[in-house]
Amino acid sequence: MAGGPVNPAAPDERAGLSRVPRRHLVIINPVSFRAGTNMETFIAGVKDQFEKVVKEDYAVLISRFPRHAIRMVRQYIIGAGPEQVVRVYAVGGDGILFDCLNGIVGLPNAELAPVPWGRTNDFIRAFGEGLEDSFRDISRLASAPALPTDILHCGSNYALNLCTVGLESAAIFHAVDIQKSLRTWPRFFRDSRRVYYMIYYLGGIRVMFNKELLTQEYDISVDGEDLSGVYASVNIANGPCYGGDKSAVLSAVPDDGFMDVLMFKGGSTLRGLTRILPYTKGRYDRFPQDFTLKRGKIISIRSQEPLMINLDGEAFLDTDITVELIKGAVNIAAPDNLSYKQRPAPGAKF
Repeated sequence: MAGGPVNPAAPDERAGLSRVPRRHLVIINPVSFRAGTNMETFIAGVKDQFEKVVKEDYAVLISRFPRHAIRMVRQYIIGAGPEQVVRVYAVGGDGILFDCLNGIVGLPNAELAPVPWGRTNDFIRAFGEGLEDSFRDISRLASAPALPTDILHCGSNYALNLCTVGLESAAIFHAVDIQKSLRTWPRFFRDSRRVYYMIYYLGGIRVMFNKELLTQEYDISVDGEDLSGVYASVNIANGPCYGGDKSAVLSAVPDDGFMDVLMFKGGSTLRGLTRILPYTKGRYDRFPQDFTLKRGKIISIRSQEPLMINLDGEAFLDTDITVELIKGAVNIAAPDNLSYKQRPAPGAKF
């Protein structure tokens, strides 16, 4: 996959273009289904919808391992030809949506449809809460207009929702370790969303006692403005929601042409523990001395110590990153003519 910025997505039907026949590619993450019978029932329902209601060409493929979907999606779309519009359905959680996005990026004839079936489906919360049923209706998704959407470009990867550096990313690293220790537990327990949220918080509490992480120095530039200093966490948001039930940067909207960058100064375990809950609920305004909110289109972060990076739930390590917003780079299927919701952001000042 090419690492350079992509070209913006082509204008969609909301701009007045007539609807053209599509091909439909359904990519399923089997891990998101608790039992094989549930997945088979879902696949049978998908086929029934396409054959009886949508009546357009479709294919159903299963992603067998991380990043598998990237290759499958690109092969299918390129094979369909540059004139054929292909709508890709990412069935599962944020992980499979991340893979499908990185599969379609740079292909102007591709569209993306999130189908929430995982433990966390954070991106669709940018449309509002409680909309899972609308995005699970395949026939509704198949005929939905496509909404031009901004994405984040970081290295050779692209993300829809956010990129975090510091404490929150470290919490994900620790949460993964905790999940590994639960592999011998009953599956219904391991698949529980409540257990997942608890594990995430446990990981967060654990990293709060990491003094080096709480006081790490960063060279940071947002649209050329030097904001270097000591930070516990940097949240680069394209969408407002993450972690299944958290909404830290409420001002972020995925089609406004900007990233909202929230920086937490941290410094001590006590400060971190007393700020974390208000922060995850978007109430950073209660502690204006500890948080800085900026809006921009490109941010560079460097540090002498390794950067712990979370990109839409995928964890990476690096020492130097640049995150660039690419406006309108992908078209996202939006059932019922939904639009991204502007949430009230207490204390937001730019």
